[in-house]
Amino acid sequence: MAKVEILTGAQRQRRWSAELKLSILQEAFSGDGSVADVARRHDVLPQQIYAWRKKLFPPELKPSHTPSFVPVSLVRTSESVHDGFKRNGTRSRCKDVEILLRNGRLLRIAADVDLEVLSTLIACVEAA
Repeated sequence: MAKVEILTGAQRQRRWSAELKLSILQEAFSGDGSVADVARRHDVLPQQIYAWRKKLFPPELKPSHTPSFVPVSLVRTSESVHDGFKRNGTRSRCKDVEILLRNGRLLRIAADVDLEVLSTLIACVEAA
């Protein structure tokens, strides 16, 4: 039978300093481990770490929403491989653009796609 400890009174709720919370948040979201591992090491629930992040929201832990530039090279494809026809058989007016992302994935889009849609799409594919 497992040992059970019941905490009552003032011992029941622990107090964490803001510095310790920030230290745990930094460790949890640094990319070296998982939130669950950090929570186990510090004897807290993973939900508590997420609640701290939501409440404190330190700027160094915010995800970067700034666009980043990656090198692009244009590669000419033969007309037999890419014949420029849409699925319904009509000739398309714009060519497709292929972007090789940092994670090795290939993103193929229409050349006239909106830049805001393109940046959102790239961020989603890189994050997946």
